Amino acid sequence: MFYLICFGILFVLAVLNVQMHDKLSRQVLSGLAAILLICIAGLRYETGGDWDAYTKIFATLPPFSRLIGHPTELLHMGIEEGFVLLCTFVKSLGGTVQHLFFVVTFINIALITSALQKYTKYPVVALLCYYGLLYFNLEMIYIRQATAVALCFFALQYIRPKKIVPYMLFVLLACTFHRVAALMLPLYFFLDRKLPEWVYLTVIGIGAVMMVAGIPWIQTIFLTVAGWLGETYAAKAETYTENALFAVNRGLSLGFVLNLAMIIVVMFFKKKIDTLPYGTVMLNMFALSLVLYYYCFELVEVSNRVRLFFLIGIIALLPMVLEVLPLFLERLAGLVVIALYCFSFSRMIFLEYPQAAAYNPYQNYIEYKIHPRPSSGHQRLEQSKKAFQDERQ
Repeated sequence: MFYLICFGILFVLAVLNVQMHDKLSRQVLSGLAAILLICIAGLRYETGGDWDAYTKIFATLPPFSRLIGHPTELLHMGIEEGFVLLCTFVKSLGGTVQHLFFVVTFINIALITSALQKYTKYPVVALLCYYGLLYFNLEMIYIRQATAVALCFFALQYIRPKKIVPYMLFVLLACTFHRVAALMLPLYFFLDRKLPEWVYLTVIGIGAVMMVAGIPWIQTIFLTVAGWLGETYAAKAETYTENALFAVNRGLSLGFVLNLAMIIVVMFFKKKIDTLPYGTVMLNMFALSLVLYYYCFELVEVSNRVRLFFLIGIIALLPMVLEVLPLFLERLAGLVVIALYCFSFSRMIFLEYPQAAAYNPYQNYIEYKIHPRPSSGHQRLEQSKKAFQDERQ
């Protein structure tokens, strides 16, 4: 119930944002929403996924001063340099992995919230979308990639005014947290290009047909390109294509239908969205995420992680749909539809399904410091992993 209550709080703040969208109200309401999101993931204790892996990584990292004095050691650690330096810096200040989780979440949410002030006049609606669609994967599992995604999302504000230098610098910084962020470098030249509706619908429609028909094509290309990048990437590619847990095709699901429905709905408002400062950019980001979803159905795990860099565009795109609706009641009805759409993607966590055992019940670090007691984190993490494996088999 904890996450569902938080969803309800964000929804109430979003309603207020739709009603009061002057600059001061936007800043106050989005600030409250951001604090809530920072506290949930930043203060979690043995809750969510991958916390055990990050705990082990954090414990084995050398001191910050040593890495600064021996940069070649940093380059050969096998983990992105920016993330390593952040970890060791927190460690040098006497921090633990719990402090790292808070710092990372603070950085991510601060970057996203700051950028949203420019992208849409409904930033709280966008944060509600982030919570439902991306938050639990990024802020509570893939925290290294979450920072890279947040940096790339922040960089998008420099496309419209054609400021290539800061855009490239932020994306390059993102690459020091997750190498896949490099995909965003050439997109500077294409994301603000307007395309007719039929192009989006045709390209995505063909991908949906290919997925339903099960036409293979991407796996060989993926293995070849990974081999070009070196042994480390080749080994990862082999794991994702041969390991039974990852090497499964994406099947028909609620997400298949919802994604198609969403792009069709957005096309009805495309001309008006294109008139908004960042409308075309966010639409193209979302379209790219759907291309990866449908065309890369053979590589579910890979496409799911890569598309996070593009899927974040939808958190600004959906509030833009509300912006083009003329009447308050229409915007309110649209907000309800958006909330239901976002709810559907995290319903297993909100409704405490067995697959979401790693998240439920929520454990707070401060509470466990005040009242120490045995944690069920490891047991719940194993239970969640087993449910995930059973689902993939």
